[in-house]
Amino acid sequence: MNDERLDILKQAVSEPSPGYGPVRINRLKITNYKFFAGTFELTWDGKNLLIYGENGSGKSTIYRALGLLTKRSFEQLDRERNIFTEEGDPEIDLGFTNGKELIITGDMTELPLGMDFLNGLSVFTPLLDYKKLLKVHYATSATADRINVYDMLRELFRDYPNESGDGTLADIKEPQKYFDALTAIVNTVLLETVNAYIRYFEADFKVARFAFKTEFTSDNRLEPIINIEIDFRDQPLERYHTFLNEARRSALAVSVYFAAIKRLYGTLRSECLKILVLDDLLISLDMSNRLRLLEILKAEFADFQIFFFTHDKELFEIYKNKMPWEKYELYLDDAADIPNVILKKGETETERAKVFYAAKEYDCCALLLRKGFERLLKSYLTPQDQRDKNCNELDLAGMVGKAKSKSAGEAKAILEKLDSDRRHILNPLSHNDDRSIYSQELKSAMEDMERLKEMLK
Repeated sequence: MNDERLDILKQAVSEPSPGYGPVRINRLKITNYKFFAGTFELTWDGKNLLIYGENGSGKSTIYRALGLLTKRSFEQLDRERNIFTEEGDPEIDLGFTNGKELIITGDMTELPLGMDFLNGLSVFTPLLDYKKLLKVHYATSATADRINVYDMLRELFRDYPNESGDGTLADIKEPQKYFDALTAIVNTVLLETVNAYIRYFEADFKVARFAFKTEFTSDNRLEPIINIEIDFRDQPLERYHTFLNEARRSALAVSVYFAAIKRLYGTLRSECLKILVLDDLLISLDMSNRLRLLEILKAEFADFQIFFFTHDKELFEIYKNKMPWEKYELYLDDAADIPNVILKKGETETERAKVFYAAKEYDCCALLLRKGFERLLKSYLTPQDQRDKNCNELDLAGMVGKAKSKSAGEAKAILEKLDSDRRHILNPLSHNDDRSIYSQELKSAMEDMERLKEMLK
């Protein structure tokens, strides 16, 4: 390693300044890695991060760059160099709120000194995408009676401390002793948490137990098997992977993984970076269940830094008002010979309206406020509430009326004031209208919108 790289690492492991709270990631720079030729950088000041990315725009590369934090070696990095890069090795540079910096390169064989707060990430591996979910409910054969989740659970709990406290499950070499230990874990602490998370989805099923057995394979090998036994409306369900609909199967898989992550984190004996990185989990969930997943994140992972990636623009627009995020949108720029990304800060309509307000472009300000008001109501009302008795979509006036009927107190008072603003300020300025407008009215409407957004979260 050259002297310049050593100087960088020495600076990176210097003692942080006092007064920091829990450690969070605040920036990421990717150089010549997978999708990105050259350097790409994001900053988010330790906040949660919500990213929308259309297909082929680099979203998955960012997800995988964060995933490197869970690795114990980094030799594969050089094999994932961007194919258009002729010079310069792949490099991932992360900054943290405790003042530390980590530069990951292919010649690293371990984390540098001073990065102890990252060690636990390889234990609870807080990354989850739809491919992992399939391990819970996808059968390789349409005629398969059961799904064997043994390999999945063995991998998840490999670093779970064993009962004696002198090692982990992976250290147990005697098969029966290992099966007994894994059974005790998944049918006690894991089972309870899985069912607690399933209840968030208002599901009509639960996990009864994780059933263990061994069977001989066709070539006479002894194969360990773990099947998830499901009760559906209090009745045993033999083939949950074919009986449950896709939304229920996704709720089950999300609950199993979330429970494992939470329980594995609880086994750590020292402070660790608490992150949860989620990539396109909700493909199979309807909107009501997508919102329920947010409730799990708020209630059960409030002290985690959340990274949420999606290619669903509608979901992005709804989620961005539901939690405190830094928001980015990624679009593919394929006009040049080398594919690139167009990065857009995912500001809300109200935030953009403030810019036009400052520039005294009041008609543009009002138009964005009207759009923001409509989006806020759509994120508050259920899909059923957004339609009339004939199943036609409600217009803005109809949604305001529905929202007022579901609210009370200060929130209802603000809705009534904004409804008046809609008629007298927002609608006229959104069309060709010659009536005069006062800036103070728009300013008041923006303030009301911000207050209402906090109340309706």
